[in-house]
Amino acid sequence: MRRFVVIGQRATASADFLLDDLAGTSGRLDVLLRGLRAALMVSHGLREDTIVYLVLLGGPRAPRTIRVEGAKAQFLRPEERSLATLAKKVLAAADEGEKGSFTLVRPGISVVDAGLAAVLADLDGATPYVLDEAAADIRGAALDPANAAFFVGDHLGFDPGTREALAKIGATPIGLGPVSMHVEDAIAIVANELDRRG
Repeated sequence: MRRFVVIGQRATASADFLLDDLAGTSGRLDVLLRGLRAALMVSHGLREDTIVYLVLLGGPRAPRTIRVEGAKAQFLRPEERSLATLAKKVLAAADEGEKGSFTLVRPGISVVDAGLAAVLADLDGATPYVLDEAAADIRGAALDPANAAFFVGDHLGFDPGTREALAKIGATPIGLGPVSMHVEDAIAIVANELDRRG
């Protein structure tokens, strides 16, 4: 199983954003949704061996985390607006769910009123890696393709508390080359590298 954890420092943890101005009203939730698409979606299907966590740290409802399981999720479309509509519905429906544990809102999609701590508790022994521009390149890195968790920061990167938490669990830093890239591109490269290592 491979897992991608995308941390949005300002991504809104509520459904109070506009679909017509997603980037301007959601704390850049659009960045996380593009990461979700890159991690889960392939031509004509979903990666059934992948789970994506979107850690939402923005707004008064924060922190909250959406978990999407490729093996169980249904009716996901690759368009950003469609994913934003789904996120809006999931966050609104989750307002009525249980507190403190992942609550299933739709098939394969769960929400918890917690942030990184809930994700770390849910990783089930996965080997942690953190994407870091200054780290050694993934092409030469030893990876655990069978059970790995990759932590990715949004356009703002990681805050000091997140960096400390990832260091505490022994997350191995890995880089993707000499040029900074968008979240979705970084995730696509990691997924491709795992595919190649099979």
